[in-house]
Formats: sequence, structure tokens, C-alpha cells
Amino acid sequence: MENVKLDDLGVVAQKTLSRVPQEGLRAALITLHGDLGAGKTTFVQVLGKELGVETTIQSPTYVLMRSYPINFGRFTKLVHIDAYRLTVPEEFATLKPEEFFSDPQALVVLEWPERVGDLLPPPDLRLNFSSEGASADERFIEIIQK
Repeated sequence: MENVKLDDLGVVAQKTLSRVPQEGLRAALITLHGDLGAGKTTFVQVLGKELGVETTIQSPTYVLMRSYPINFGRFTKLVHIDAYRLTVPEEFATLKPEEFFSDPQALVVLEWPERVGDLLPPPDLRLNFSSEGASADERFIEIIQK
């Protein structure tokens, strides 16, 4: 895991975007793993800025999913999902994942994928976040390409 200052999350976002497949028949999926407060939502906010999202990206914890228009290669929308509040994987079906996962123009970023169980396609990238042993202004982040 790489030790990253929160001020340098833009570099991690750029590295992540450089590894996202630019061709495909379905959405690209990035899963974010880590405990509460590990920096997942903060990362998505920085990622959104790198993608040109002009509005403030808010945590979709209570609405589960938010979508933002983007212009990045084949992608025209960023779909941000926070599955933290799901109590059973079947609740994920209410978001109609077949619609956004089948859209090759969607870049889907999912926090708490373990709460969705086996209802996900294989992720294109997995990011692991940890704040354990880190100072208040840093995190440990690992990017795993699938």
C-alpha cells in the first residue's frame, strides 16, 4: 500500500483513471474497500474533479446512488454508489444495476462492494484504503488491476 497525503489524492485519481479500460461492452467498475473514515468518499470527490464534475460530489450514503455527467474517453457519466446502508445484497437490485452495468459509457465507482455480495460483475480496478497507522492527513491506498 502506498502512503498518500490527502492533498495528493489527485495523483492517485490520475493513476486510477489511467488504468480504467477505454474499451468495453459494459460499464467500467471500480470498487473501493476500507473501513469508515478511510477516505473512500473523499477519493471519489477528487476523482470527480479530475473528470470535470463541476458540482460537489456528495456521499450517496442515504440515496445509495448519484450520477454525474462527465467527458472522459468513452465515458459520459460517473455513477457513484455507496452500499454501506444495504443490509442484504438483494437491496442492491432496487438500483436497477443491469441498466448502468450494461452501459459502456458509465464509469461506476462503488463503495462497500462487500455488501452487494455476488451481484457485481468483476471489477476492472479495486482500491484498498486504510487509515490504520496513518496521520490525520494521510491514507494508505493500494490500486489492484483485475
